[in-house]
Amino acid sequence: MRSVPSPVVVVTAAEYDQNAKSWYKRGATCGSFSSMSMAPPIVSFNIRHPSRFHNLVKKTQKFTINVLTEDQAHLSLHFAKRCEESEDQFADVPHMVDAEGNVLLDDMVAIILCTAHGFHTVGDHYLWLGNVAHAWHYKDAEPLLYWRRKYRSLGDETFIKAFEERTLPYEWWNHEAHLRMAWNYILEYGKEDAIPLVKTGIKNYNEKNKDKVRHTHGYHETITMFYLEIINHSIRQQECSKQTFEEFIDANKDLLDRQLPLKYYAENTLFSPEAKIKFVAPDKKPLPS
Repeated sequence: MRSVPSPVVVVTAAEYDQNAKSWYKRGATCGSFSSMSMAPPIVSFNIRHPSRFHNLVKKTQKFTINVLTEDQAHLSLHFAKRCEESEDQFADVPHMVDAEGNVLLDDMVAIILCTAHGFHTVGDHYLWLGNVAHAWHYKDAEPLLYWRRKYRSLGDETFIKAFEERTLPYEWWNHEAHLRMAWNYILEYGKEDAIPLVKTGIKNYNEKNKDKVRHTHGYHETITMFYLEIINHSIRQQECSKQTFEEFIDANKDLLDRQLPLKYYAENTLFSPEAKIKFVAPDKKPLPS
């Protein structure tokens, strides 16, 4: 299936909260959008269960398909991320909610308004069908497509695309993003072939954002190699080869600890000038084999 291109859309829905006097809005990135019928016009999308978005559409009985352009991978990544119930997914995303409660993202290739035709539970996903009420084609831009990747969720596909093209917002380039990047490359290419991709990728990304990176420590050879070794070891220990990154992190929460390298290194060793430019072996305990 990784050889079959599919469009990337963000499906949105909203319900008016009378108590808060505001719209409760949710969005979900989807790579399974398809046309099911021309007469009458019916479209479909799949979403994994359990899902808060599924529950919202069951209440509202309508949803909006926002078709992304090829330069909007960041939006695909944003709406593929896990978020808390109270988190406003749309706080920094240009959009509008019309009088009917349709959530329309700005600068889309196209927008399709749908009323619910029904849904079915198929394996580990819900298959939603929608009656097309209105559709607009806004701009002659290339759509964002998902293809030719293996062992990556849609969120990982768009994340890697944004990282490699250096369009990933710098505020998203946190510790967990570093882990996600390394995990993807190791799964795709194996550790040895992933090493130069990770090193070059970080350095290129840092160069693009040098006005921001200069206020931090920048690239660190020993820390980079340390996490590549630890992530590779954790991958080899896992029982399921088709884990998502979120499932991988849930099973290896210690990787989120920024102080993890200090369990293996003395502080003066890890942060020495030598360790920054070339790999230095741990001096407190050896790396797992």
